[in-house]
Amino acid sequence: MKFEMTDKQAIKKLIGLLAKYKITICSIVCILIFATMFNFCLPLFSRRIMDDGFIGGDYNLLVKLALSSFFIYMIITALNLITEKLRINLSTKIEYSLNEEAFKHLLRVQVKYFDKRNYAEIFSNLNLDISNMISIADEGMFFVVTQIFSIIGGIIGLFILDYRMTIIVLMFIPFKYFVMKFFAKKRKEMMDSFINVSKNYAGWFGDTVGGVREIRLLGLSNRKKEEFSINQTKVISEQKKLNILSQWNIGIDSLMVQAMVLIIYIVGANLVFNMELTIGTIFAFVTYSAYVTGPISAILNIKYLLSGIVPSTKRYYEFMSVAEEDDAEEIEIPDWKQITFNRVTFSYSDNDPAVEDVDLCISKGNKVALIGKNGCGKSTLVDLLLRLRTPQKGSITLDNIDIRKLSMAAYREMFAVVSQDVYLFNDSIRNNICLYQDIDEKKLIQVCDESGLSDFIREVSFGYNVGANGIMLSGGQKQKIALARALLLDRPIIILDEATSNADYSSELHLNELVHTLLKEKTVIVISHHQLILNEMDLIILIDDGRVILEGDMDYVINKKEYKQMVSYLKNVNHLRV
Repeated sequence: MKFEMTDKQAIKKLIGLLAKYKITICSIVCILIFATMFNFCLPLFSRRIMDDGFIGGDYNLLVKLALSSFFIYMIITALNLITEKLRINLSTKIEYSLNEEAFKHLLRVQVKYFDKRNYAEIFSNLNLDISNMISIADEGMFFVVTQIFSIIGGIIGLFILDYRMTIIVLMFIPFKYFVMKFFAKKRKEMMDSFINVSKNYAGWFGDTVGGVREIRLLGLSNRKKEEFSINQTKVISEQKKLNILSQWNIGIDSLMVQAMVLIIYIVGANLVFNMELTIGTIFAFVTYSAYVTGPISAILNIKYLLSGIVPSTKRYYEFMSVAEEDDAEEIEIPDWKQITFNRVTFSYSDNDPAVEDVDLCISKGNKVALIGKNGCGKSTLVDLLLRLRTPQKGSITLDNIDIRKLSMAAYREMFAVVSQDVYLFNDSIRNNICLYQDIDEKKLIQVCDESGLSDFIREVSFGYNVGANGIMLSGGQKQKIALARALLLDRPIIILDEATSNADYSSELHLNELVHTLLKEKTVIVISHHQLILNEMDLIILIDDGRVILEGDMDYVINKKEYKQMVSYLKNVNHLRV
């Protein structure tokens, strides 16, 4: 069942993010309070500069007050710089923490999470959500927290200057509250829509880039340009709505403040003309009113700010709640004799099972081939064996121990895999074979000789960068690198999933030779229909529609009608090399 987070839970999570950095936050708040206290003195200095300095004609006092104001501004500026440095450090720490948490989780989530999502979509969603979440540490948020002192000081200052005009400012507050509440509600609606549109666009973009070769070959470029225009227009439209709403919010807020200042000037002018207030008092009053209304705007804008953060927080933690691979306590792998599938059933959806009631036994040291038509369940059985997927019924045991009870890391260290679709990192050949470990050069050269990679290495060197997913290599070269990596790992079970699909005839002969030499003592599981390889197997398992329908050695299965039907089918689709 999908986990759905409420707004309150999301806000608690955000508070929890900040709670980890209590000392830094307390330091920022304290510095901001000091800056606020210094700011409180400035309007009083300004009033005296106007009344006693300019109007009163006291030049010396004016200079002293001006210098004092400048000194206070210097202190405030220094405090603000310190605050901003602390805040930026806090923001970057939170960003790193969220990214690290998401990345570690991504490495552990169950494989089925990726079945309906592409990598561009996942990256785009996480990038957007984390970007929104770290705005909880923006200067605006800390401004809100500390400005309660500014409000108190501002109100005190207003009452000291004139209680009548203070009422005007206080009457302004509820009106502003309802306006800000309206904008916060609208922004939340728009942010939800923007996140959804961005998610759809990221999914479409990843799917399109992944199929760019087919798009060119099938002449779909114009169609994809149309789709790009539609999807990009939706994203830009939603972003434009958010930006326009933000400008409306800022504009109306400024307009309301100016309206209040206008009333203060009009009312204040009457009081000045009646000799009840001084001109300096009016200017000081405008400044203090900003101390009150500015923080109130910020406080009332919390909901407006959170309306953009909360949806991303909810989606981020919904991602973090995605089930991870099951692991167990550290149990030593026994000196096993066989791996057994006990009535194993697995389905990718509620439709027909990919494999159903599978019973089979793989003995230690055996050479086993899984054969069958495309989509019959061969690769699914391998995924189940590797614990990339978990049986919905039945179990897989290692000498009567359910593999789910074994440590995931220790269990997977039993296997080395060479798959049909080899994935290589955007790095050197050396690092793709050695997996970033310091390997003896002689050993590295040896596995390259054994995998048939040596000739290519002599052409390009071990430092040759293979490009993203081995884009700079042929399919055969990629598989040879994967085979060299598997040989270097030297694990007890080696899985060759269509490992010769891109190989030439001599490479197949070489692999067959390895089965009898280097891999002689190892358990080898092969997915292949090439008879050169099948002839070397101890056990051949024929699978059809997710069920085991035939098993035995080559001499036994070759004359069975089920095997002949499969061979005939594969010849028709040009999948079998005879």
